[in-house]
Amino acid sequence: MTVLIKYVNSQSPCSSTQSSFGRRDQTAFLQKAASQFQLRFVECFEENILAGKSWDYATTCNAISRVGGGEAGVTACARIAARVSRFDNALIKKIGFRAISLLASSFSRHFRVTECCNGAIRLAEFCGDHESGFQELNSQSLASLVNGFSKWPKQAACQRATVVIAKEVIRRAGRPGRLSDFAPQGLANLVNGFSKWEEDAVVREAAGVIAAEIVDGSIEISEFTQQHLANLVNGFSKWSEDKGSRQATIVIADEIHRRAAGQGDFNQQDLASLVNSFSKRPEEAACRKAGVALACQVLHAGAARRSQYTPQGLTNLVNGFSKWWNEAACRQAAVALAHEIMAARLSHYTEQALANLVNGFSKWPQEVAVRDATIAIASEIIRRPRLSQFTQQGLTDLVNGFSKWPEEVELRKATVAIASDLVHHDAWPSNFNQKELAKLVNGFSKWPEEAVFREAVVAIASKVVCRIGWLSNLGTQDLSNLVNGLSKWPNEVASRRGTIAIAEEVLRRSAKLSDCTQQGLVNLVNGFSKWPEDQACRKATVELAHVVLRSDVAQFSDYTQQALANLVNGFSKWPEVATLCQVAVELAREVLRRADRLSDFTPQDIANLVNGFSKWPEEATIGQAALALAGEVYHRAARLSGFTEQGLENLITGFCKWSREPACRQATVAIATEVVRRAHRK
Repeated sequence: MTVLIKYVNSQSPCSSTQSSFGRRDQTAFLQKAASQFQLRFVECFEENILAGKSWDYATTCNAISRVGGGEAGVTACARIAARVSRFDNALIKKIGFRAISLLASSFSRHFRVTECCNGAIRLAEFCGDHESGFQELNSQSLASLVNGFSKWPKQAACQRATVVIAKEVIRRAGRPGRLSDFAPQGLANLVNGFSKWEEDAVVREAAGVIAAEIVDGSIEISEFTQQHLANLVNGFSKWSEDKGSRQATIVIADEIHRRAAGQGDFNQQDLASLVNSFSKRPEEAACRKAGVALACQVLHAGAARRSQYTPQGLTNLVNGFSKWWNEAACRQAAVALAHEIMAARLSHYTEQALANLVNGFSKWPQEVAVRDATIAIASEIIRRPRLSQFTQQGLTDLVNGFSKWPEEVELRKATVAIASDLVHHDAWPSNFNQKELAKLVNGFSKWPEEAVFREAVVAIASKVVCRIGWLSNLGTQDLSNLVNGLSKWPNEVASRRGTIAIAEEVLRRSAKLSDCTQQGLVNLVNGFSKWPEDQACRKATVELAHVVLRSDVAQFSDYTQQALANLVNGFSKWPEVATLCQVAVELAREVLRRADRLSDFTPQDIANLVNGFSKWPEEATIGQAALALAGEVYHRAARLSGFTEQGLENLITGFCKWSREPACRQATVAIATEVVRRAHRK
């Protein structure tokens, strides 16, 4: 062994011989050394340990287990690990904790190899039973152990050993010097390793003491590389509810923002890891600023460098930037990445990656490149024979994403394939959780004419929604998604029953409806209005009207044209209810405030508004709004082809309520002319 070590040292490149001893020579040497090590020294491992030479074995194994060692290095490392897995405690103790840390680190580089896994578990078992031994280790060795054991997070022995190391880190944090002797790489490895067992209280506390030193400045993060910072943020993101982890992430985000704003060079792996981690806290201003700065880095990198991004890197970037979808830089970066997706070989992407990409791209449905990239992903999914490889969350994200472009044939075909696979599954729909089912219903509803979507939604409504207590775990937005979806099939008994159950749930939480988004309110009102004869739907709509009325008048300006139209049309199904009349008047005032912008309303919006307002013809404010809409229809006399036949019928029926008004008569004449024109065309 000593001869081999000397041989390694004599042949290894130094600063003076770097040019003559290149990477290729180094790789060839390591592979030759690995073969020699395996042939001459592995068999006598035990006797050399007893002779006090375990450190030589550990350093050699550490060298040849790296990439340069090749297959010979993997084989030699696995053979050492296999022998370690059979050692008793007495022999492992002879190895010594310093050498153990190097061996664990070596084995972890090939964590999928059974022998390496077994060897690491045996070392972890020993470490878990010998807590005092860690006090003799330096900070680098502690970090190496955690980093090594973290490759097997499901192994109880690795967790137990990591908990013991976490206790040692906590103990050292209480010393006068605290954690000042830990190098940046060591701290990054500790946090990243600890995060594999984020539920363990001791491990969480150990990560917390590191976070605390970052926050108070005891750890100077300006000395950390981008990769070290990425590992820290990735680790802290596993404790999103922890105050210390949040504050440490903000400190790191400020540092990343400073570097990125200075056009510091970030490689794609660090970019992807940082964006992915910061996106776990999208509401934090510092994380958003860092995310935007990193989006600028992606744009600055240019197409040539972006084409080298790995599938995982591309996926993490797209999904991360989508958390700040309204930031111009994030949108532009996503568009640039969408072009890369269209040029990529999507067969190399995992099912999870494809689902995450669609989920991310769906935040920018107006972008052509994003739509085209999503279509390319849909084509890839259609080509794949087994959708069972997707998780429930993945399938949900695909359906929800594809539904943002319902007019695209390829996206519809891919969604049909998903729905067809689901309805023929024995566990459908109970194998999905409540939130996933709500999103599926909402997604399928974008194609109400498809029989398989109707079948899937009816199954959800029949088997799940009406279960006692099932709806109580859903947020108001989820209830809104369900109602919005079910309302597309109003003739189905299951849809009506499911909607009534949701209306009853809305009534039960009437005091908590203020957290409902404007779009959520609109979807609920619009959905309940499809069954005006049901008392639960009427009562729930009245409660929602109270929520709308409690909003400041200024907030009505935040409603989209479609939202205003759907609210008026929905409330109009119960014209006898005073509260609904009152809110309709307020909505009419908002329409009047937009009198100079009525051209922004679509034909469907105008038809819904007129149809709704016509249920309260005696209200002066509503009448004024109807006249304003009549004037808009008249101005569009040459452009009424955008109205459906049902829309034109609703306009005529509505304007008849104010037949004495010149504006309504003029609009009606224009509509009649359009009807005659269509009749002649037929």
